[in-house]
Amino acid sequence: MKLRRLAALALCGVMALSALPAGALAARREKMNADDMDIPAILEDTQAGGTVNVYHWWTAGGEKDAIESVVDGFKDVYGKIKAKSNAIPGGAGGAMVMKVKVLQQAGKSPETFQAHPGQEIEPYLNSDLLLSLDQVWEYADLSARALPGIETLCTASDGSKYIVPIGIHKTNVIFYNIHVFEKYGVAIPDHENITWDEFFSICDQLAAAMPDGEYPLDLGDRKGWPACQVFEDIMLGTDPQIYEDFINGNYSVEDVTAVLSTYARMMDYVAPDHSSRDWYEASGQVVAGTYAMQIMGAWMQPLLTSMGQVYGEDYGVFTFPGTDGWFGMCIDGFVVSNDSADVGSGVRWAYNVSTPEVQAAFSALKESISPYSDTPDDTYCALTLKFKNELTAEGTKVYPSFTHGTALPWSASTSLQTQIQEFATSTDHDAAYFANKIVNILKEAGVKGAWNLVD
Repeated sequence: MKLRRLAALALCGVMALSALPAGALAARREKMNADDMDIPAILEDTQAGGTVNVYHWWTAGGEKDAIESVVDGFKDVYGKIKAKSNAIPGGAGGAMVMKVKVLQQAGKSPETFQAHPGQEIEPYLNSDLLLSLDQVWEYADLSARALPGIETLCTASDGSKYIVPIGIHKTNVIFYNIHVFEKYGVAIPDHENITWDEFFSICDQLAAAMPDGEYPLDLGDRKGWPACQVFEDIMLGTDPQIYEDFINGNYSVEDVTAVLSTYARMMDYVAPDHSSRDWYEASGQVVAGTYAMQIMGAWMQPLLTSMGQVYGEDYGVFTFPGTDGWFGMCIDGFVVSNDSADVGSGVRWAYNVSTPEVQAAFSALKESISPYSDTPDDTYCALTLKFKNELTAEGTKVYPSFTHGTALPWSASTSLQTQIQEFATSTDHDAAYFANKIVNILKEAGVKGAWNLVD
Protein backbone atom coordinates (compact mmCIF):
# COMPACT_ATOMS: atom_id res chain seq x y z
CA MET A 1 0.00 0.00 0.00
CA LYS A 2 1.62 3.21 -1.14
CA LEU A 3 1.36 6.14 1.21
CA ARG A 4 -1.08 7.94 -1.03
CA ARG A 5 -3.29 4.86 -0.86
CA LEU A 6 -3.50 5.21 2.90
CA ALA A 7 -6.36 7.60 2.29
CA ALA A 8 -8.39 4.71 0.87
CA LEU A 9 -8.34 2.78 4.13
CA ALA A 10 -11.64 2.75 5.97
CA LEU A 11 -12.50 2.27 9.60
CA CYS A 12 -15.71 0.37 10.12
CA GLY A 13 -17.41 -1.94 12.54
CA VAL A 14 -16.74 0.48 15.39
CA MET A 15 -17.91 -0.70 18.79
CA ALA A 16 -18.14 1.02 22.14
CA LEU A 17 -15.42 -0.25 24.41
CA SER A 18 -16.88 0.91 27.66
CA ALA A 19 -19.81 3.16 28.39
CA LEU A 20 -20.00 5.54 31.30
CA PRO A 21 -22.42 4.56 34.05
CA ALA A 22 -25.65 6.53 33.82
CA GLY A 23 -25.10 8.03 37.25
CA ALA A 24 -21.78 9.50 36.19
CA LEU A 25 -23.42 11.89 33.77
CA ALA A 26 -24.94 13.91 36.58
CA ALA A 27 -21.50 14.76 37.94
CA ARG A 28 -20.20 16.14 34.69
CA ARG A 29 -20.52 19.67 33.37
CA GLU A 30 -22.78 20.68 30.53
CA LYS A 31 -21.35 19.60 27.21
CA MET A 32 -20.23 22.13 24.65
CA ASN A 33 -21.12 21.79 20.98
CA ALA A 34 -18.52 23.00 18.49
CA ASP A 35 -21.27 24.17 16.13
CA ASP A 36 -22.35 26.67 18.78
CA MET A 37 -18.82 28.00 19.29
CA ASP A 38 -16.99 30.66 17.29
CA ILE A 39 -13.78 28.66 17.02
CA PRO A 40 -11.81 31.23 14.95
CA ALA A 41 -12.61 33.93 17.50
CA ILE A 42 -11.51 31.65 20.33
CA LEU A 43 -8.23 30.84 18.60
CA GLU A 44 -7.52 34.49 17.82
CA ASP A 45 -8.16 35.65 21.38
CA THR A 46 -4.57 35.57 22.60
CA GLN A 47 -5.43 37.65 25.70
CA ALA A 48 -7.84 35.09 27.11
CA GLY A 49 -7.21 33.73 30.59
CA GLY A 50 -7.99 30.33 31.99
CA THR A 51 -6.38 26.93 32.53
CA VAL A 52 -5.62 24.03 30.24
CA ASN A 53 -4.91 20.69 31.89
CA VAL A 54 -2.88 18.65 29.42
CA TYR A 55 -2.69 14.89 29.97
CA HIS A 56 -0.07 12.84 28.12
CA TRP A 57 2.07 9.73 28.58
CA TRP A 58 5.48 11.13 27.70
CA THR A 59 7.75 10.54 30.67
CA ALA A 60 10.96 9.02 29.26
CA GLY A 61 14.14 10.98 28.57
CA GLY A 62 13.76 13.31 25.59
CA GLU A 63 9.98 12.91 25.52
CA LYS A 64 9.54 15.09 28.60
CA ASP A 65 11.61 17.84 26.99
CA ALA A 66 9.52 17.56 23.84
CA ILE A 67 6.16 18.02 25.55
CA GLU A 68 7.59 20.88 27.62
CA SER A 69 8.50 22.59 24.34
CA VAL A 70 4.83 22.38 23.36
CA VAL A 71 3.84 23.93 26.68
CA ASP A 72 6.34 26.72 26.09
CA GLY A 73 5.03 27.25 22.56
CA PHE A 74 1.50 27.50 23.92
CA LYS A 75 2.56 30.08 26.50
CA ASP A 76 4.25 32.13 23.78
CA VAL A 77 0.87 32.64 22.11
CA TYR A 78 -1.62 32.32 24.97
CA GLY A 79 0.46 33.71 27.81
CA LYS A 80 -2.43 34.39 30.18
CA ILE A 81 -3.64 30.78 30.16
CA LYS A 82 -2.09 28.49 32.74
CA ALA A 83 -0.92 25.30 31.03
CA LYS A 84 -0.52 22.31 33.34
CA SER A 85 1.37 19.26 32.04
CA ASN A 86 0.12 16.03 33.61
CA ALA A 87 2.05 12.85 32.79
CA ILE A 88 0.20 9.51 32.92
CA PRO A 89 2.85 6.77 32.54
CA GLY A 90 1.89 3.72 30.54
CA GLY A 91 2.32 4.32 26.84
CA ALA A 92 0.24 2.88 23.98
CA GLY A 93 -2.83 4.75 25.25
CA GLY A 94 -4.22 2.14 27.62
CA ALA A 95 -3.53 3.92 30.92
CA MET A 96 -4.79 7.20 29.46
CA VAL A 97 -8.18 5.78 28.53
CA MET A 98 -8.78 4.60 32.08
CA LYS A 99 -7.48 7.82 33.66
CA VAL A 100 -9.66 10.04 31.49
CA LYS A 101 -12.69 7.87 32.18
CA VAL A 102 -12.18 8.28 35.94
CA LEU A 103 -11.70 12.05 35.62
CA GLN A 104 -14.78 12.45 33.46
CA GLN A 105 -16.91 10.41 35.82
CA ALA A 106 -15.76 12.67 38.66
CA GLY A 107 -16.71 15.80 36.71
CA LYS A 108 -13.07 16.78 36.21
CA SER A 109 -12.58 16.18 32.50
CA PRO A 110 -9.17 17.32 31.25
CA GLU A 111 -9.25 20.16 28.75
CA THR A 112 -7.11 18.09 26.38
CA PHE A 113 -5.39 14.73 26.40
CA GLN A 114 -3.16 12.60 24.22
CA ALA A 115 -4.71 9.92 22.04
CA HIS A 116 -4.19 7.89 18.89
CA PRO A 117 -6.55 8.32 15.94
CA GLY A 118 -8.81 5.45 14.97
CA GLN A 119 -10.51 2.95 17.18
CA GLU A 120 -8.98 4.27 20.40
CA ILE A 121 -11.15 7.39 20.49
CA GLU A 122 -14.40 5.64 19.63
CA PRO A 123 -15.34 4.94 23.29
CA TYR A 124 -15.25 8.67 23.96
CA LEU A 125 -17.42 9.32 20.92
CA ASN A 126 -19.92 6.67 21.94
CA SER A 127 -20.23 8.43 25.29
CA ASP A 128 -20.38 11.88 23.60
CA LEU A 129 -17.32 13.17 25.44
CA LEU A 130 -15.25 14.78 22.66
CA LEU A 131 -15.52 18.14 20.93
CA SER A 132 -15.47 18.14 17.15
CA LEU A 133 -12.32 19.79 15.85
CA ASP A 134 -13.50 20.20 12.26
CA GLN A 135 -13.32 23.98 12.59
CA VAL A 136 -9.77 23.75 13.92
CA TRP A 137 -8.78 21.65 10.94
CA GLU A 138 -10.35 24.23 8.64
CA TYR A 139 -8.85 27.24 10.42
CA ALA A 140 -5.33 25.75 10.46
CA ASP A 141 -5.68 24.42 6.88
CA LEU A 142 -4.68 20.98 8.13
CA SER A 143 -6.24 19.08 5.25
CA ALA A 144 -3.84 20.81 2.85
CA ARG A 145 -0.86 20.68 5.22
CA ALA A 146 -1.17 17.06 6.42
CA LEU A 147 0.86 14.31 4.81
CA PRO A 148 -1.19 12.10 2.47
CA GLY A 149 -3.49 9.71 4.30
CA ILE A 150 -3.26 11.41 7.69
CA GLU A 151 -6.62 13.16 7.38
CA THR A 152 -8.38 9.89 6.62
CA LEU A 153 -6.88 8.21 9.67
CA CYS A 154 -7.95 11.21 11.78
CA THR A 155 -11.54 11.09 10.51
CA ALA A 156 -13.84 9.29 12.94
CA SER A 157 -16.68 6.93 12.15
CA ASP A 158 -19.20 9.82 12.07
CA GLY A 159 -17.19 11.71 9.45
CA SER A 160 -15.84 14.40 11.78
CA LYS A 161 -12.35 14.95 13.12
CA TYR A 162 -11.78 14.97 16.86
CA ILE A 163 -8.00 14.79 16.98
CA VAL A 164 -5.14 17.02 15.86
CA PRO A 165 -1.99 14.98 15.16
CA ILE A 166 1.31 16.11 16.62
CA GLY A 167 3.82 13.44 15.58
CA ILE A 168 4.46 10.15 13.78
CA HIS A 169 6.79 7.31 14.73
CA LYS A 170 7.83 4.14 12.95
CA THR A 171 7.06 0.99 14.94
CA ASN A 172 8.87 -1.82 13.10
CA VAL A 173 12.41 -1.02 14.27
CA ILE A 174 15.17 -2.95 16.03
CA PHE A 175 17.74 -0.83 17.85
CA TYR A 176 21.18 -2.32 18.47
CA ASN A 177 24.31 -1.37 20.39
CA ILE A 178 27.18 -1.10 17.91
CA HIS A 179 29.78 -1.52 20.66
CA VAL A 180 28.31 -4.85 21.79
CA PHE A 181 28.51 -6.23 18.27
CA GLU A 182 32.11 -5.06 18.03
CA LYS A 183 33.01 -6.39 21.48
CA TYR A 184 31.83 -9.91 20.67
CA GLY A 185 32.99 -9.97 17.07
CA VAL A 186 29.56 -10.16 15.48
CA ALA A 187 29.53 -8.58 12.05
CA ILE A 188 26.90 -5.90 11.45
CA PRO A 189 25.22 -6.42 8.06
CA ASP A 190 25.88 -3.69 5.51
CA HIS A 191 22.11 -3.32 5.05
CA GLU A 192 19.30 -2.53 7.48
CA ASN A 193 16.58 -4.61 5.83
CA ILE A 194 17.67 -7.90 7.35
CA THR A 195 15.87 -11.16 6.64
CA TRP A 196 14.59 -13.61 9.23
CA ASP A 197 17.56 -15.89 8.55
CA GLU A 198 19.97 -13.00 9.09
CA PHE A 199 18.19 -11.94 12.26
CA PHE A 200 18.31 -15.38 13.85
CA SER A 201 21.92 -15.84 12.74
CA ILE A 202 22.82 -12.59 14.53
CA CYS A 203 20.97 -13.79 17.63
CA ASP A 204 22.78 -17.14 17.54
CA GLN A 205 26.17 -15.48 17.25
CA LEU A 206 25.47 -13.08 20.09
CA ALA A 207 24.04 -15.81 22.33
CA ALA A 208 27.16 -17.92 21.80
CA ALA A 209 29.52 -15.04 22.58
CA MET A 210 27.79 -13.16 25.40
CA PRO A 211 28.44 -14.26 29.02
CA ASP A 212 25.79 -15.29 31.53
CA GLY A 213 23.53 -12.39 32.44
CA GLU A 214 23.80 -10.76 29.01
CA TYR A 215 21.37 -11.44 26.18
CA PRO A 216 20.87 -10.67 22.49
CA LEU A 217 17.39 -9.19 23.07
CA ASP A 218 15.11 -7.64 25.63
CA LEU A 219 11.45 -6.58 25.60
CA GLY A 220 11.00 -4.34 28.64
CA ASP A 221 7.34 -5.29 28.72
CA ARG A 222 6.36 -4.66 32.32
CA LYS A 223 3.41 -2.65 31.01
CA GLY A 224 2.48 -5.36 28.48
CA TRP A 225 2.21 -3.29 25.31
CA PRO A 226 5.87 -3.74 24.16
CA ALA A 227 5.25 -7.50 23.94
CA CYS A 228 2.12 -6.83 21.90
CA GLN A 229 4.00 -4.51 19.56
CA VAL A 230 6.52 -7.28 18.89
CA PHE A 231 3.56 -9.54 18.10
CA GLU A 232 2.21 -7.14 15.49
CA ASP A 233 5.68 -6.71 13.96
CA ILE A 234 6.09 -10.49 13.71
CA MET A 235 2.61 -10.81 12.21
CA LEU A 236 3.33 -8.28 9.45
CA GLY A 237 6.77 -9.81 8.94
CA THR A 238 5.21 -13.26 8.60
CA ASP A 239 2.61 -12.30 6.00
CA PRO A 240 0.95 -8.90 5.43
CA GLN A 241 -2.23 -10.73 4.42
CA ILE A 242 -2.43 -12.29 7.88
CA TYR A 243 -2.14 -8.80 9.37
CA GLU A 244 -4.86 -7.41 7.14
CA ASP A 245 -7.16 -10.33 7.91
CA PHE A 246 -6.49 -10.03 11.64
CA ILE A 247 -7.45 -6.35 11.95
CA ASN A 248 -10.49 -6.96 9.74
CA GLY A 249 -11.73 -9.70 12.06
CA ASN A 250 -11.00 -12.55 9.67
CA TYR A 251 -9.05 -14.42 12.32
CA SER A 252 -7.46 -17.81 11.82
CA VAL A 253 -6.09 -19.96 14.64
CA GLU A 254 -3.61 -21.49 12.23
CA ASP A 255 -2.26 -18.11 11.12
CA VAL A 256 -1.93 -16.81 14.67
CA THR A 257 -0.24 -20.06 15.69
CA ALA A 258 2.36 -19.55 12.96
CA VAL A 259 3.03 -16.01 14.19
CA LEU A 260 3.37 -17.14 17.80
CA SER A 261 5.66 -20.00 16.78
CA THR A 262 8.12 -17.44 15.40
CA TYR A 263 7.62 -15.38 18.56
CA ALA A 264 8.47 -18.45 20.66
CA ARG A 265 11.70 -18.96 18.76
CA MET A 266 12.64 -15.33 19.29
CA MET A 267 12.05 -15.62 23.04
CA ASP A 268 14.98 -18.05 23.25
CA TYR A 269 17.24 -15.00 22.94
CA VAL A 270 15.39 -12.67 25.33
CA ALA A 271 16.41 -11.97 28.93
CA PRO A 272 14.16 -14.18 31.09
CA ASP A 273 13.22 -11.34 33.44
CA HIS A 274 12.10 -9.10 30.56
CA SER A 275 8.72 -8.33 32.12
CA SER A 276 10.33 -6.83 35.23
CA ARG A 277 11.37 -3.70 33.27
CA ASP A 278 9.65 -0.87 31.48
CA TRP A 279 10.74 -0.32 27.89
CA TYR A 280 12.91 2.68 28.75
CA GLU A 281 14.68 0.72 31.49
CA ALA A 282 15.48 -1.98 28.95
CA SER A 283 16.78 0.72 26.61
CA GLY A 284 19.15 1.85 29.33
CA GLN A 285 20.49 -1.67 29.61
CA VAL A 286 20.98 -1.78 25.84
CA VAL A 287 23.13 1.32 26.20
CA ALA A 288 24.98 -0.34 29.09
CA GLY A 289 25.63 -3.41 26.93
CA THR A 290 23.64 -5.92 28.98
CA TYR A 291 21.37 -6.49 26.00
CA ALA A 292 22.51 -6.13 22.41
CA MET A 293 19.18 -5.27 20.78
CA GLN A 294 15.69 -4.05 21.57
CA ILE A 295 12.57 -4.16 19.40
CA MET A 296 10.95 -0.77 19.91
CA GLY A 297 9.31 2.09 18.07
CA ALA A 298 11.29 5.10 16.95
CA TRP A 299 10.31 6.97 20.14
CA MET A 300 13.37 5.19 21.58
CA GLN A 301 15.51 7.72 19.66
CA PRO A 302 15.10 10.73 21.97
CA LEU A 303 15.73 8.52 24.98
CA LEU A 304 19.04 7.38 23.47
CA THR A 305 19.89 10.97 22.61
CA SER A 306 19.21 12.01 26.21
CA MET A 307 21.74 9.36 27.28
CA GLY A 308 24.40 10.76 24.97
CA GLN A 309 24.09 8.07 22.32
CA VAL A 310 24.83 8.98 18.71
CA TYR A 311 23.18 7.25 15.77
CA GLY A 312 25.77 5.54 13.59
CA GLU A 313 28.43 5.68 16.29
CA ASP A 314 26.85 4.15 19.38
CA TYR A 315 23.72 2.56 17.98
CA GLY A 316 22.13 1.53 14.72
CA VAL A 317 18.78 0.22 13.53
CA PHE A 318 17.47 -2.72 11.58
CA THR A 319 14.12 -2.89 9.86
CA PHE A 320 12.15 -5.65 11.57
CA PRO A 321 12.58 -8.90 9.60
CA GLY A 322 10.05 -9.45 6.85
CA THR A 323 8.83 -5.83 6.91
CA ASP A 324 11.13 -4.37 4.26
CA GLY A 325 9.18 -1.71 2.37
CA TRP A 326 6.58 -1.39 5.12
CA PHE A 327 6.18 1.44 7.61
CA GLY A 328 4.44 0.63 10.90
CA MET A 329 2.64 3.86 11.73
CA CYS A 330 1.95 5.24 15.19
CA ILE A 331 0.32 8.68 15.20
CA ASP A 332 0.08 10.76 18.37
CA GLY A 333 -2.35 13.61 18.72
CA PHE A 334 -4.55 15.57 21.11
CA VAL A 335 -8.31 15.55 21.57
CA VAL A 336 -10.52 18.00 23.47
CA SER A 337 -13.15 17.18 26.10
CA ASN A 338 -16.51 18.82 25.49
CA ASP A 339 -17.33 19.13 29.21
CA SER A 340 -14.16 20.44 30.86
CA ALA A 341 -13.94 23.60 32.96
CA ASP A 342 -12.29 25.46 30.07
CA VAL A 343 -13.20 23.97 26.71
CA GLY A 344 -11.94 27.04 24.85
CA SER A 345 -8.42 26.59 26.22
CA GLY A 346 -8.51 22.95 25.15
CA VAL A 347 -9.36 24.08 21.62
CA ARG A 348 -6.47 26.54 21.68
CA TRP A 349 -4.08 23.79 22.76
CA ALA A 350 -5.21 21.42 19.99
CA TYR A 351 -4.75 24.14 17.40
CA ASN A 352 -1.39 25.26 18.73
CA VAL A 353 0.21 21.81 18.49
CA SER A 354 -0.21 22.01 14.73
CA THR A 355 1.47 25.37 14.22
CA PRO A 356 4.78 25.40 12.32
CA GLU A 357 6.66 26.85 15.27
CA VAL A 358 5.50 24.19 17.71
CA GLN A 359 5.96 21.43 15.14
CA ALA A 360 9.57 22.43 14.52
CA ALA A 361 10.45 22.54 18.22
CA PHE A 362 8.56 19.37 19.14
CA SER A 363 9.71 17.27 16.17
CA ALA A 364 13.35 18.16 16.81
CA LEU A 365 13.20 17.12 20.48
CA LYS A 366 10.81 14.18 20.13
CA GLU A 367 12.71 13.00 17.04
CA SER A 368 9.34 12.26 15.49
CA ILE A 369 8.06 12.88 11.97
CA SER A 370 5.81 15.90 11.67
CA PRO A 371 2.36 15.05 10.26
CA TYR A 372 2.59 18.28 8.25
CA SER A 373 4.36 18.76 4.95
CA ASP A 374 5.43 22.33 5.75
CA THR A 375 7.83 21.22 8.51
CA PRO A 376 11.28 21.66 6.94
CA ASP A 377 13.65 18.72 6.65
CA ASP A 378 16.37 20.56 8.57
CA THR A 379 14.15 20.11 11.64
CA TYR A 380 15.10 16.45 11.78
CA CYS A 381 18.14 14.55 12.97
CA ALA A 382 19.69 12.08 10.53
CA LEU A 383 17.70 9.04 11.66
CA THR A 384 14.33 10.81 11.81
CA LEU A 385 14.93 12.23 8.33
CA LYS A 386 15.70 8.74 7.11
CA PHE A 387 12.43 7.47 8.53
CA LYS A 388 10.56 10.46 7.11
CA ASN A 389 11.98 9.77 3.65
CA GLU A 390 10.93 6.14 3.99
CA LEU A 391 7.40 7.16 4.93
CA THR A 392 7.03 9.53 1.98
CA ALA A 393 8.79 7.33 -0.60
CA GLU A 394 6.76 6.26 -3.61
CA GLY A 395 7.00 2.54 -2.92
CA THR A 396 6.42 2.54 0.85
CA LYS A 397 3.51 0.56 2.21
CA VAL A 398 1.94 1.64 5.50
CA TYR A 399 0.24 -0.46 8.13
CA PRO A 400 -1.70 0.92 11.14
CA SER A 401 -0.74 -0.22 14.61
CA PHE A 402 -3.28 -2.17 16.64
CA THR A 403 -1.11 -2.00 19.75
CA HIS A 404 -1.26 1.79 19.55
CA GLY A 405 -4.97 2.21 19.16
CA THR A 406 -5.63 2.74 15.49
CA ALA A 407 -6.56 -0.60 13.97
CA LEU A 408 -8.43 -2.51 16.70
CA PRO A 409 -11.00 -1.60 19.36
CA TRP A 410 -9.41 -0.56 22.63
CA SER A 411 -10.90 -3.51 24.51
CA ALA A 412 -9.38 -5.96 22.04
CA SER A 413 -6.03 -4.19 22.02
CA THR A 414 -5.66 -4.14 25.80
CA SER A 415 -6.76 -7.75 26.13
CA LEU A 416 -4.22 -8.71 23.49
CA GLN A 417 -1.50 -6.95 25.45
CA THR A 418 -2.34 -9.03 28.50
CA GLN A 419 -2.49 -12.34 26.64
CA ILE A 420 0.66 -11.78 24.62
CA GLN A 421 2.65 -10.71 27.64
CA GLU A 422 1.42 -13.88 29.35
CA PHE A 423 2.59 -15.86 26.31
CA ALA A 424 5.99 -14.14 26.36
CA THR A 425 6.48 -14.90 30.06
CA SER A 426 5.18 -18.47 29.93
CA THR A 427 7.65 -21.30 30.30
CA ASP A 428 6.57 -23.37 27.31
CA HIS A 429 5.31 -20.70 24.86
CA ASP A 430 2.43 -22.92 23.72
CA ALA A 431 1.62 -21.23 20.41
CA ALA A 432 -1.57 -23.16 19.63
CA TYR A 433 -3.03 -22.63 23.11
CA PHE A 434 -2.46 -18.89 23.08
CA ALA A 435 -3.58 -18.57 19.45
CA ASN A 436 -7.00 -19.84 20.48
CA LYS A 437 -7.14 -17.34 23.34
CA ILE A 438 -6.15 -14.50 21.01
CA VAL A 439 -8.74 -15.44 18.41
CA ASN A 440 -11.38 -15.50 21.13
CA ILE A 441 -10.45 -11.94 22.09
CA LEU A 442 -11.22 -10.72 18.58
CA LYS A 443 -14.40 -12.77 18.49
CA GLU A 444 -15.66 -11.39 21.78
CA ALA A 445 -14.82 -7.82 20.73
CA GLY A 446 -16.76 -8.28 17.50
CA VAL A 447 -13.88 -6.99 15.40
CA LYS A 448 -15.06 -6.17 11.89
CA GLY A 449 -12.84 -3.92 9.79
CA ALA A 450 -12.42 -2.95 6.16
CA TRP A 451 -8.69 -2.29 5.93
CA ASN A 452 -7.03 -2.82 2.57
CA LEU A 453 -3.29 -3.12 3.02
CA VAL A 454 -2.19 -5.73 0.54
CA ASP A 455 -4.06 -5.12 -2.73
